[in-house]
Amino acid sequence: MQQKLCASLLILFLATVATAATLKSEVEVRAFTDKVMAQVGKGDLSGAFASMKPYAVVPVAELQSLELRTKALRDQVGGRYGKPVGFEFVSLKKAGESVMQYMYIEKTEEHALPWRFIFYKSPNGWVLNTFFWNANIQQLFD
Repeated sequence: MQQKLCASLLILFLATVATAATLKSEVEVRAFTDKVMAQVGKGDLSGAFASMKPYAVVPVAELQSLELRTKALRDQVGGRYGKPVGFEFVSLKKAGESVMQYMYIEKTEEHALPWRFIFYKSPNGWVLNTFFWNANIQQLFD
């Protein structure tokens, strides 16, 4: 089980960008990721996924499936890490002018869980292209 959790829960979005709402600036992107992580940090995974839905370039059914898998995995390891107790912003990395990654940690009673959000700047604005979380705290030092 530990190996499954340590392997990233990677979500690659395959739908077209045209279906997603956009965030107009980097300031809006940061506010958006802070909002999602505030929900995660309160243990509100449903709220976090609902917040991501408009900006993610993924079909709704696929996002719902990913939400269910995330909740199931979290239920399995919840006793090990304890309850969520907050979040913390870690870093922002940019790749050129069109891609950026925000990294956070979800704080629990016993562990920090890294979350990454990768955004693409489409012709209409920033869209959530990929996000993932895992239990590999060592990646924070890569």
